[in-house]
Amino acid sequence: MGSSGLVFNEWVAQVATKAVTGLNGGRTEPILDQHKGEQAGLLVEAPLERVVVCGREQAALSLSDINEIKRVIARTQARRAILYVPADTSIPNPVALLATLSKIEIVRMAGMNQVK
Repeated sequence: MGSSGLVFNEWVAQVATKAVTGLNGGRTEPILDQHKGEQAGLLVEAPLERVVVCGREQAALSLSDINEIKRVIARTQARRAILYVPADTSIPNPVALLATLSKIEIVRMAGMNQVK
């Protein structure tokens, strides 16, 4: 992951932290990738639910990206996930359908093109 990937992940972490700041008893916890040892996202814990927050900086999302997030959801026992991607990311219909069925919300972030 290049330096722009680190900046994008830092930005996603800041968004998640701001979301938790408004919650009573909420906290964040980094999620590490079991194979690479890198941070795969954040687990946001609120009193009523657990949510995985992560970001991808690829030109196109694939089914394997969604399956990876599904594994993280199962491993952390989260209820759903939020995936932040740049606005120009290509999301094929099968990927969007699998994400929806897996309770993964894909959020396109405008202005993330300037991060690169």
